[in-house]
Amino acid sequence: MTGSTTNISIRIDADLKTQAETIAAMQEAERIAKDPAVKGYTDLDELFADLKG
Repeated sequence: MTGSTTNISIRIDADLKTQAETIAAMQEAERIAKDPAVKGYTDLDELFADLKG
């Protein structure tokens, strides 16, 4: 059945959904931490100054 699509709905336990979102956030944080193109901060004053623009 090439080109055919079907919509499905599934129920996910609320705890499982929360765990999956937490894992995804942790993976994103790890990716960002390893990305040399992402600016990091060691000084909160510098961070807040950049946030103010």
